[in-house]
Amino acid sequence: MLQDITILANICTHGSTRAFLIVNYYIYNQPINVIMRKIYLLALLLLPVMSIAQSNFKAGYVVNLKGDTLHGYINYKEWGRNPQSITFKSDATNKEQELGNTDINYFEISGYVGYYAYKVSISLNPVDISSPPAITDTASTADVVFLKVLQKGKAVTLYSYKDGLKERFYVKDNTMATPNELLYGIYQDATNADKLINKNTYQTQLMQLIEKYKPGATKLTAQVQQSRYKESDFVPIVMGINGVTETQLLSKSTNNPKGRFYVGAALISSALKDGAYYGSPTSNSAFPKIVVGGDLFVNPDVGHLIFRMEVGYTVNNFSFTDLPDPLYNIAAAPTSYIKINQSVIFLTPQVIYNIYNAAMLKVFVDVGYSVNLVSYSKYDVTTSQGDQVLSKTSSNQLPDAKNNYSTFQFKAGFVVSKRFEIYGAYLPGAQITDSFIYDTNLSSYVVGLNYFLGRVAH
Repeated sequence: MLQDITILANICTHGSTRAFLIVNYYIYNQPINVIMRKIYLLALLLLPVMSIAQSNFKAGYVVNLKGDTLHGYINYKEWGRNPQSITFKSDATNKEQELGNTDINYFEISGYVGYYAYKVSISLNPVDISSPPAITDTASTADVVFLKVLQKGKAVTLYSYKDGLKERFYVKDNTMATPNELLYGIYQDATNADKLINKNTYQTQLMQLIEKYKPGATKLTAQVQQSRYKESDFVPIVMGINGVTETQLLSKSTNNPKGRFYVGAALISSALKDGAYYGSPTSNSAFPKIVVGGDLFVNPDVGHLIFRMEVGYTVNNFSFTDLPDPLYNIAAAPTSYIKINQSVIFLTPQVIYNIYNAAMLKVFVDVGYSVNLVSYSKYDVTTSQGDQVLSKTSSNQLPDAKNNYSTFQFKAGFVVSKRFEIYGAYLPGAQITDSFIYDTNLSSYVVGLNYFLGRVAH
């Protein structure tokens, strides 16, 4: 199970192509039907092509090094880190060109986001509460980077910059030429290694701006003193310095929801292969499944990459016959008839990528890791010889049964009219017993429909 969780973490961390190569490695080292492997391989080969082909050009403009403003379209991506370059074209039919932070001073995707190119000092101290350094680290480097505009006003502009190390925030007094980083660090106390010291230099920097532009603003001062090193804390402070109201700020935002909730129903067809009996007989069960869940968008204005948590419930009723082993050559050998009733609660975190992402139609692939909680209401074994019942045992527990098991979930589908999600899913076989003698394997196919609740802007 720990290995499976590690694989899912790699899927979440890396880009789509590498992530699905990781999944492909897992698939080809599991006992999955050959046809399913071929279908998966085809999807794997098509995914990078479809992902590259799906662009997201939005109206915007760039300002070049000469100060000229060029209007056109910019490919708006889900930048987990500040971009080093952008794809720009002057109109819908023109050739695309890559523009970096040494080609342009500024770019803006109208109504969404803007970035300025500045040469700034970039701190290199890690901020890690689990392993804080023993001494203050003041190492830094200077580089030209794109800073994302978070709040811009008449007095001060607030920016953010995120790379592979951490997220930083910058402020620029608009009478100055370049922004300064708001500095923050976590260190061990020199006299007590178990005690942490927060070096909140950023609070002093913000207080200096308040003294300059809003002297005597006690409410702002209190906000700074209580502030954490977070965008949600800094934006209201800078708004206060600039005299910008929250209403004014939101009127300039697309205000797409960062998440959504849904309810759904599905048909789940499960196959139980029980190695406790001769020939490992297989039984199939098809029942409705109900689900509820929530999505979180990495970038609400783009909507390509989504993290999902889903809870589902279903029941399975299995029945099969334990045929006599012909090696024993017993005439009229006893035959056992087995019935198993099972209830399953599914807890499934997922990563979704919309490989086609138009407003009214989206096509997606989905990788999840399903942790399933299991209970049993019936385990009946009836042994007969001819018309005579030799024995009958009843229990509410499958022998050696686990109370939970886990498996990956692979899903694909589409969303129509922003509200309806139609999908198919496959859960590879997983062991549901702890026996060292035999295997009891459960796998499932699912087809379902989800309905998104509330406001959906994508």
